[in-house]
Amino acid sequence: MNFFTSFLEQKLVPVMNKISNQRHLGAIRDGLIATIPMTIVGAIALLLATLPWPVSYAAFIADNPKISNVLILIFNMTLGLLSIYVSFGIGKKLAESYGLDSLSGGLIATLSFLTTIGFTTLDEGAFLATSYLGGEGMFTAIITSLFAVEIMHLCDRYNLKIKMPDSVPKNVGSSFDSLIPISISVVIIAIVVHFFGFDINKVISTVITPILSSSSDSVFSPIIYVVLTGLMWFVGIHPAVLAAIMSPVWTVNATANMEMAAAGLAATHTGVQPFIFTFLWIGGGGGTLALCLFMCFSKSKSLKSLGRLALVPSFFNINEPLLFGLPIVLNPILIVPFIMAPLICTFITYFAFTSGIVTGMAYPLAAPWNFPSFFAGPICTGDLTGLFLVIVNMIVMGLVYYPFFKIYEKKTLADEGFVEGKE
Repeated sequence: MNFFTSFLEQKLVPVMNKISNQRHLGAIRDGLIATIPMTIVGAIALLLATLPWPVSYAAFIADNPKISNVLILIFNMTLGLLSIYVSFGIGKKLAESYGLDSLSGGLIATLSFLTTIGFTTLDEGAFLATSYLGGEGMFTAIITSLFAVEIMHLCDRYNLKIKMPDSVPKNVGSSFDSLIPISISVVIIAIVVHFFGFDINKVISTVITPILSSSSDSVFSPIIYVVLTGLMWFVGIHPAVLAAIMSPVWTVNATANMEMAAAGLAATHTGVQPFIFTFLWIGGGGGTLALCLFMCFSKSKSLKSLGRLALVPSFFNINEPLLFGLPIVLNPILIVPFIMAPLICTFITYFAFTSGIVTGMAYPLAAPWNFPSFFAGPICTGDLTGLFLVIVNMIVMGLVYYPFFKIYEKKTLADEGFVEGKE
């Protein structure tokens, strides 16, 4: 066991730390996180506009198209323009990391992304095509935002700025600092996309996005995620870097599912965040809510106290009190069910969605990661089958955790000097 722990600390920890501290990955992560309020509002609006049950509510929405139109408008103005918001957030955060003006970074990133779209001219006027402004243009927004801010960074590094006289107010002068990088990035993108005809949005949406989406929709994606999460927590590393890597793909698949739902079609993508954070992480990483409930009724006073202390946070998928207080970190007994239970439930969940037993996740952004799974399940699916899947997984996790819990409880009781029949 010491060899295994040492191997993880020497091989896994340095790599994960390096990735988690990577500047560009951090900007992407923070830029996506900044859009969470908008995605929740848009997803809830779509849910309210298309919820098929109860029947009386569905009939009410059908008889009041103005209400439905307003809800769909909210959806279109949030998730329908998501790539614009993401590009601004990424540009702002990356500029901050370089010590540059963050507002200019956000603006240059957004302008660079919009330059890839172009206008469509009709008799009524010129219109900005919306096809790639939502989730479909997510990867283009990420690439162009990083490119634009890197141009800005290079211009700052080599002092390529328009210097204004000292009499010019500082805020006005600083705005001119971004004139050259904006010009360079916009001109380069315009030439590549519109002069040479390289449609980056089309290339990404027809080649890269399908590959990433299909790979994330396979059962191997959550399997790898679950195993890496378990190994990282075992050595005390927070696996937030994994979510940062997967978030762009999850978001693209989520918006695609919601667009299917808005069109009256079944949501087909399983590679979305709730697959893991709602149906596997019941009680937090490793699905520890069942373990926490066992602890609440333990013969061990320390386990019982910790379990009751951690119970409420666990319902909201926050289980750090168990990870570090029990602990699960560097615990050779509990790390086994910590990985095994979610792995088993991965196959159950994947089969439930792909077979159609459980309705597809049409509203995957309607409930954030810390929303209790028993509520998030039916919300993200728009159906009570989502709740049944959470209950089934909870029972399975309990069956897996129980024998290991009893082993650990016996060890803890021995450490406490507990004698059977005496309190």
